[in-house]
Amino acid sequence: MNQESIKKKWLKTLQFLAAYMVAAWTFLQFVDWILNRYQISPYWVDLLLWIFVGIIPSLLVYFHNKERINQRKLRKREKILFPLNIILIMVITYFGFGNSDLGATTKKISYLDEYGIAQSKTITKEEFRIGIPIYGFENKSGNDSISWWRYGIGRLLVYDLEQNKSLSPYSYFYTETSTKITDASIFEDFYVDGDYLVENGQVTINVYIRKANNAKILSKKTFTGDDFLNLLDEISYFITEEAGFVESNAPKYLDYPIKEFMSASEPALRAFVNGNYDEAVAIDSTFGMAYLEDAKRSLRFNVGILEVQDMIDKAYTYRNELPLQKQLEVNIQRNLAYENFEEAEAQIQLQLEVDPTEEFYNQVLFSLYGKNKDLDKYFERSEYLFNKNPNPNNGTNLANAAIASGKEQLLIDEIKKYELISPDLKHFKIQPYIFQGKIEEAESLIKELKTVHPEFKNRLTVYDSAIPYLKSHEMDTDLLKAFVGHYRSDRNEQVVNYWIENDRLIQYVNNQNVIPFNLFNEENIAGGFVNDRTWKIKMVRDSLGKAIGCIVHQYDRSNTTGLWYWKEDASIQAAHQALAEGKDSLAKQLYSKALENNPKHSYLSNIIEYLNYVGMTDPQTLLDQYQQHAGTYGPRQFYVSDGKLYYKRKSEDIDLPRVRLLPLNDHRYMDLTRFNTIMEFTMDSTEVMASGGYHYDAIDGSFEWQELDKQINYFLKSD
Repeated sequence: MNQESIKKKWLKTLQFLAAYMVAAWTFLQFVDWILNRYQISPYWVDLLLWIFVGIIPSLLVYFHNKERINQRKLRKREKILFPLNIILIMVITYFGFGNSDLGATTKKISYLDEYGIAQSKTITKEEFRIGIPIYGFENKSGNDSISWWRYGIGRLLVYDLEQNKSLSPYSYFYTETSTKITDASIFEDFYVDGDYLVENGQVTINVYIRKANNAKILSKKTFTGDDFLNLLDEISYFITEEAGFVESNAPKYLDYPIKEFMSASEPALRAFVNGNYDEAVAIDSTFGMAYLEDAKRSLRFNVGILEVQDMIDKAYTYRNELPLQKQLEVNIQRNLAYENFEEAEAQIQLQLEVDPTEEFYNQVLFSLYGKNKDLDKYFERSEYLFNKNPNPNNGTNLANAAIASGKEQLLIDEIKKYELISPDLKHFKIQPYIFQGKIEEAESLIKELKTVHPEFKNRLTVYDSAIPYLKSHEMDTDLLKAFVGHYRSDRNEQVVNYWIENDRLIQYVNNQNVIPFNLFNEENIAGGFVNDRTWKIKMVRDSLGKAIGCIVHQYDRSNTTGLWYWKEDASIQAAHQALAEGKDSLAKQLYSKALENNPKHSYLSNIIEYLNYVGMTDPQTLLDQYQQHAGTYGPRQFYVSDGKLYYKRKSEDIDLPRVRLLPLNDHRYMDLTRFNTIMEFTMDSTEVMASGGYHYDAIDGSFEWQELDKQINYFLKSD
């Protein structure tokens, strides 16, 4: 064949290929329209594109030799190429789309409303929702009174956008461009930020939608008006449109204005954004969302079950002002607060169909896994969530689950996949390196992070201090055995359990999650992630060497706090159980035995004193005593309800949970929420009833009751 014939043959081959590509592209456009029209997975377009492109090598050979091949005359290399090409396409598409949902983008869920009436709703599946990260807005006005908008705009927009189940919004406080790019580019295509200004009563908010990997502005719009909250509603509509959501091709969702489902009071919203929920509801007593969030936080941190019940009951009163999903969240939280766990779990499973990666529902699920010590389910659920929605929160949770489950190498391998995109992810390697005994690698990484991320310095203290010990000592699980057991906070109702699994110490905090710990030294353990928070836990022993409690030091970005937990053996737990069941006589016997075994546990003698006093005092005398002490004492409120005395303190800088007071004698009281406090009523020199108290401080090692400072904790009765 001459040169001219070869040239013509190749030209014809390229013409066929061009025609194929045009036809394939046209077909893909048609398929894309069909998928949008009937809400079918968009992954089909990507899958078909890979197939159309992947088969090009075989097509080139066919187009170039089609006369011979059509006569079924195949050469050896073609007999190898064609099936090999098909096999490679199958392998690539399997690994690329094997975990992708190729079905409908929507699903229908059925549920019973609070009146028991069957309802159904069509929702967008989680993995097909549009991720929308929203970061801090810059304050260009220099007005400190609206500095809360810097983070408040993003948080309020998330609440507004969450009503649309085709979107998956989340907000962070980051303001540096480099941090936004690093964070958003891992999982999203774009992010939202902006700035704001107030002049002569006019609010101007500039909103930018930027490309995730370089911060290039993809779209921007300026919103101006005299009503900040109305502008937020307009901004959420703009973001929804620019995110690619098409109303005509997706399920329709109700979109309530912020003023209706949150609050019309800007001061109340400011308090809400700052986490001051009590202040928010003091300003707006109908602020249902604030009651709900307060109840969720109070239960999660075990501040007091009576307080949780109060908050969720108020949220329930105003639930009809909330979007449907938040109403269901109120029902779940109410069942949890009143220990209707079966109903709560059933409702959670339903909500996980709607929002498989929603943080609140999964926190409850993870808490159940921790309570049951089921680390395998914890890891499986975490892996599922990350695959469904690979955002930073799910990534951090998967890292924690992997380490707790003994899968540190898997975690390291996963980090390598994303490390080129986001080098900062390497800080997640510190813990797995330590558990693998690669102490030098961990030390090198800690030194690097101190230079690159000085803001990690305080949280790095835990691992930085542990390195010298770990370099000269092998990991010894026998040293962890002293920590194993049941612990109770002395300042709230938080319960912590430790056990050994996968050659590491696992911590479960009631209503929270599991955390893996490794040795710090013979008397300390360490855990946590340096991008979030870390902990050092010190074992405390009595003079005979018996473990009686632990001091938990929590390291945040710039501050460190210390908390005391009593170690409770089986005798103490049995006594608590008898008291909770109302078996006072048995409880007194069990507490006496428990005190013999644990003489340092001050609250045990208090409970015995309470049982003795109520056992020898008639109910009417007790009621008269309660009524004598009830009243307002500065920020302290004491009141009688159903024949019981309750206490609540609330002021500008202090907000304590509602607790029931238990009489120790005719003027002193304890409660089962705060073991470290005794309330005392005395007659002041002015012949007015006064409220004081005592505090038990185990952290300082004194193990003695100390009278509270009368300058700040002594109040006269005013009514």
